[in-house]
Amino acid sequence: MGSAVHEEYWIPAGRLPEFNQAIANQIEVDASFFGESFVGFVPEKFGFAGKSAEQQFVILARNWDYSRMDFTLEISANRKAVYLNCLFWVEHDFSKVGISAELTSAALAGVKEAWNWRRISPELPNAFLKAISKA
Repeated sequence: MGSAVHEEYWIPAGRLPEFNQAIANQIEVDASFFGESFVGFVPEKFGFAGKSAEQQFVILARNWDYSRMDFTLEISANRKAVYLNCLFWVEHDFSKVGISAELTSAALAGVKEAWNWRRISPELPNAFLKAISKA
């Protein structure tokens, strides 16, 4: 962080269980920041194996056009990658890799739809849901 506007908590390791027990509600992500070298969470299995966050979205977008079943199965199989990379996907310009703005919007909406249809927990970050509702 490194700014006066950020509040940072330092919890001694021995008190971490006590701190975690005191959390009353789910933690919400309301913003994200990605540096130029960001690659995201890279899974080891299924279609996303060894792929960066950008490459993962290209796979999803192409599956959206080709096979909604493959699209949904990839989201379910790689839910951790989807959850951790979805905020990057909302902010990234995929036109440089051949994915149009229209296809990007459709695939992002499809991520939400597939996530809800498969009843994956936890819910996608609020920042993601807000961003795709504006698109």
